This record gives sequence, C-alpha cells and structure tokens, in this order.
Amino acid sequence: MIRILALFIALLGAVLVGSLVFDDKGYVFIEFSDWIIEMNVFSMAIMAILALVGVLVLSWLVQKIFMLFAGSKNWLGNWGSRRKKNAFTNGLIAMAENNYLEARKQLATIKEEDFDGLNLLAAAEAEMQLAQPQRARENWRLAATFPKSALAAKMSLIRDHLQHQQASDALVIIADMNDKQKNQPVVLRLWAQTLAQAGKWQELKDRLKGWKKPLGEDYAHFMQAASKGSFAEIASKQGAQQLKETWQALPRATRNDPAQQAAYVQQLLVQGMHQDAQQALVEYQKEGPQALLMPLFRQLTLPNPAAAIKKLESWLKHDDMNVELLSTLGHLAYHAKDYALAEKALAKAIKLGNRQQDLRLMASIKEDQLDEHQALQLYKQSLAPTNTLAKTE
Repeated sequence: MIRILALFIALLGAVLVGSLVFDDKGYVFIEFSDWIIEMNVFSMAIMAILALVGVLVLSWLVQKIFMLFAGSKNWLGNWGSRRKKNAFTNGLIAMAENNYLEARKQLATIKEEDFDGLNLLAAAEAEMQLAQPQRARENWRLAATFPKSALAAKMSLIRDHLQHQQASDALVIIADMNDKQKNQPVVLRLWAQTLAQAGKWQELKDRLKGWKKPLGEDYAHFMQAASKGSFAEIASKQGAQQLKETWQALPRATRNDPAQQAAYVQQLLVQGMHQDAQQALVEYQKEGPQALLMPLFRQLTLPNPAAAIKKLESWLKHDDMNVELLSTLGHLAYHAKDYALAEKALAKAIKLGNRQQDLRLMASIKEDQLDEHQALQLYKQSLAPTNTLAKTE
C-alpha cells in the first residue's frame, strides 16, 4: 500500500511539474455513443494515474481477502491436528489406566493418521489385551510400513508366530528385514529362537558362531539347544555309537565348548549310556565345576558312580558350604541307593539352603526308612511359602 501511494505521489508531481514547464496544456476530445469527454492533456494524465492507482489498490484488496480465507483454512487445519493429537494422548493414557476399550475407541479415530506408526502399535496392544489377536496383527502389519515403528511391529509379529508354533512364518518376516534390523541383539535372539523351533539345528549352530558377542549369556543356551537337537537327530537315525563317533570327529574347539559338552552328555543320558556320561562329566570338569555340566550329575543312574562321587567330594573339600554341590551329591548318591551318603549330604544342604527339591528328596529317603512322621514333616516344610526349616526329631 505504501508503494502504491508513493507511485501516486510521484506521478502526480510529474504532471504538476509538466503543467508549469509547458504553456500549451494540449486538448483531448473523446466521443463515445452519446458520451462526450473534453479535457486537457494534464487532466487526462491525472485521470490515468488515478485509474492505475485504483487498479493497484483493488489488486491489493483481492490479495488480502484471499489470504484471509486461506488463513481460516489453516486455522481449521490446526484445529483438526489438535483433535488428532488429543485422541492419541487420550488413547495412551487409557492404555496406562488399563482402560483398553477406551484406548481402542480413541486410537481407532486416528488409525489412518501419520503418527510414525506409534498409534498402531498402541492399538495393537489394546487389541491383544481385549483378546482380539487378529485385529492386533492387522495393526502390526500397518505399523511395519512406517520406518520408525517397523522394527517393533515386525518383532511383535515374530513373537506372535512363535507363540502359535508358526516358525516358518516368523522366518519369512526375518528374511524381509534389512541388515540393520537383523543385526539388533533382540532380533538375533528371536531369530535363534525361531530356528530352534523350526528344528534347523545346523543352521542355528552355523549362525551362532557370529552371534556369540551380541547374544551374551544367551549364547550358551542356544548353542546347547542346537547341539542337543543335532545330536538327538544323529542318535535317533544312526544310533548311539554313531553319536560318539560324530562327537570325536568334531574340532577340538567345539568339543571344549561347555554348551556343546552339556548337549552331548545330555544325549548320552537319553540314550541310557550313563557310564559314558559319567566319564565325560568327570573329564570335562578337570579344572573345576562348570555351571552347564555339574547339574547333569543329578541325572546319573549308576550302581556305583565312584568317579562322579569322588569328583564332587574333591570339590567339597575346598568348598564344604556349597549348597549346590551338597545337593548334587545327595541326588547322585540317592540314585545309586547309597542312602547313608545321600542323607548326610542332603541334611547339610537343607541346613544351609533349605531348598524344596532337597526337602522332598529327604522326605523320600525317610519314607523308604518307614519314618512316616519325619517324611510328613519334610513334605509340609517343602510346601511352606517361606520354606522355613522345621525342627526335626
């Protein structure tokens, strides 16, 4: 508007100066139908200036009116955006309050909106809580199309497939992931679990070689499961002798892996080869008890497990207050029908740890000795929530 006024003043000034400089003001005659217009040149110039200024003013007004309407449109858009954000917020609050019906209601109004898929993840959780898994899966699939929520959505779908024993479907989703998603430790755990459920033992063992660091403590669990499954296949198809030959043919590094050792010993026990299992357990624990191997002593059923008992007693000489060692010795002696040794070891384990499994085994010993009163007291003690040690006669 200021520019228009400046232009008007400049042109008007030019006309006035011109009228002073030139004595001849000129003459303009316009005849149109019954209209006749007569004026001098300078008057005509002033009229033209006014017309130009009028056009410019009109253009400015039209522009402002258009901006006014556009502004109202933006205001309506902002109002709609606030309404959607409120629905998202209210849905999450309802989820936190365990009001899943309200959460479903609020989140359903923004199902088609772009919240980076977070609204769909929340809606899926609400549907799961309302026992509507099919609707939850639909929301997860939609959430998987958003980059920011894709990983969480795919992981939820994988867990759902695993829960329903659909390992092949879970593997399809994993195959569809990009490398960055696949290399996430949490995805690697799901991948290992999926391969185990699918019975792809060799593939699992091969992949675990590169997953040891990201899997951390879970590596031993999955390696033991993979080896156990692989050894079970060999034993069932080719026999126990072939199992032993296959084990001996493995690289030394593999045979020195406690997880693989535990799987091998476990399969020997399944095949009824308890003497071979005892020999392996003693040999593989020359440097001391291994967390994955030592509990397997409990499963030995031999009339005279002298080597195993000697090994456990040697460890107890250096750590005679170790409840796990005492308990293991008690179970091993019980299976060997050496009830005197079993009772002695279990009595000390119960005094130190008062664990349910030891109480029940001691109760069984007392039953075999026809001491029904003591056996009943021990059974009651094993059922007590606090496992408070009862005084025995």
